[in-house]
Amino acid sequence: MKIQFPATITVEALNQVSIKDQLPETLGIRFTEVGADSLKAELTVDHRHLRPGKIMNGGVSLVLIEVVGSMSAASLVDFKTKNPLGLQVSANHLNIAYPGDTLTATSHPVHVGRSTHVWGVKIENQNGKPICDGRITLFIADKK
Repeated sequence: MKIQFPATITVEALNQVSIKDQLPETLGIRFTEVGADSLKAELTVDHRHLRPGKIMNGGVSLVLIEVVGSMSAASLVDFKTKNPLGLQVSANHLNIAYPGDTLTATSHPVHVGRSTHVWGVKIENQNGKPICDGRITLFIADKK
């Protein structure tokens, strides 16, 4: 599927609008790249992300999928009148992430329609090892 993000979608804008004073900031998620049809965000695993056994909680991957996929959809709609709302988030956890790992989540469009979007999100560690492969389906709702 071919799409193109508008030139107004920048790393700085994404980090200001979608992260500042919200859950992504609390977890240390930051956007790092805007591609022609993908967004990238990073997170360095630390004590906030762990479960017993000192490995990353799988829910962190789901948050990354939600943040990157939702902002991918929001970047393609008129956010003044539309609001992408997550309908379903799914993930396959492929490997374990450990404290100190830097994870990169990269979105890619699967379906970009008028009323629904589907975005795939791949999460890899600093060595390119796949940590999680996920997907988010969004409803493009009218703002009231």
